[in-house]
Amino acid sequence: MEDKRTPRLSRATGDRNSLGTPALSGSHSASTSSSAGSPSSRSDPALTTPVSESPLARMNHLDVHGGDEGTLEAAVSGKKKKRVARPVAGDKSGRGLRQFSMKVCEKVESKGRTTYNEVADELVTEFTDPNNNNGSQDQQQYDEKNIRRRVYDALNVLMAMDIISKDKKEIQWKGLPRTSLSDLEELKAERIAVKNRVEKKTAYLQEMQDQHASLQSLVKRNVQSYGSGIVPPGGVPLPFILVQV
Repeated sequence: MEDKRTPRLSRATGDRNSLGTPALSGSHSASTSSSAGSPSSRSDPALTTPVSESPLARMNHLDVHGGDEGTLEAAVSGKKKKRVARPVAGDKSGRGLRQFSMKVCEKVESKGRTTYNEVADELVTEFTDPNNNNGSQDQQQYDEKNIRRRVYDALNVLMAMDIISKDKKEIQWKGLPRTSLSDLEELKAERIAVKNRVEKKTAYLQEMQDQHASLQSLVKRNVQSYGSGIVPPGGVPLPFILVQV
């Protein structure tokens, strides 16, 4: 009966060691064998074998988890790569407001005079691929509306920058703004000329105000003279001519 109990103890200790519990030392194994009543020579081989196998089980256990972590990292990295690649596929058409502004600017410049519908129709035909039948009809209509909205925004931007002008439905090309040194000199000369004209008109206005004040004082004096009964001996017959020197 004593010989049959020792293998059960060794199996139990081996299972515990494989699950990650600390292995039994030599002194502890000797005490358990002596409590069971078996000789130490018979219990030593049975108790020492699970201790030697427990590190291998631990290494196998770690290898399994290490492989799982590698697969998880690969899956996460694959998801990240897919998420990063999505915007690149969406931007391949290059249908931003900047691109549409350049296209609209080129169209209006080449035509000189045009309309919104003409520019929008040409850009819809240019950006819509007739060979692409994968998209649904709703998607094609959405793309056309999006292109027309972009053209409308681009025309408003160009109009705000004074590059184009709009008269009812007609759009006219005015030109790109220039910032050369000659243009700056012309603007400075124009500013000086305008300033001189303003000064001359200010002086003329002051002279007219003085004349108006003089005439008002003359009228007031005449009214006072006629009111007091003092009438000049001679008058000026009407009509008369007044010459200012």
